[in-house]
Amino acid sequence: MKIGIFWYWNNQVIGIAHSFNITKADSIGLIDSPYTHIEYWITLQEKYSELQNYEYEQIPRGRVIFDTNKEKSIIYLDKTLLYKSKINKVYDFFNLNPEQSVLKKDSHYQI
Repeated sequence: MKIGIFWYWNNQVIGIAHSFNITKADSIGLIDSPYTHIEYWITLQEKYSELQNYEYEQIPRGRVIFDTNKEKSIIYLDKTLLYKSKINKVYDFFNLNPEQSVLKKDSHYQI
């Protein structure tokens, strides 16, 4: 199980998934990734040259955090990604168990 940020591009999930320390929860029990979409986009543009023509907010994206109170991952994502085939790729990318994950649409990630 990992946390991080992601985009859905060319039928795949790209981004960064990383481990976390359960003792690093904030005051309400959430553990978030320190990575931001705007900063990490440069790394992805270097890796995938076809992304040079896009801004980070033009590709469907999301974020995975962990809720220590519920012992579940929370996946915030663009509503265009709410399809089983796409969600399964997010689960795989972050090594998540669907039964221990909660999906949440977030207008912040709308394209």
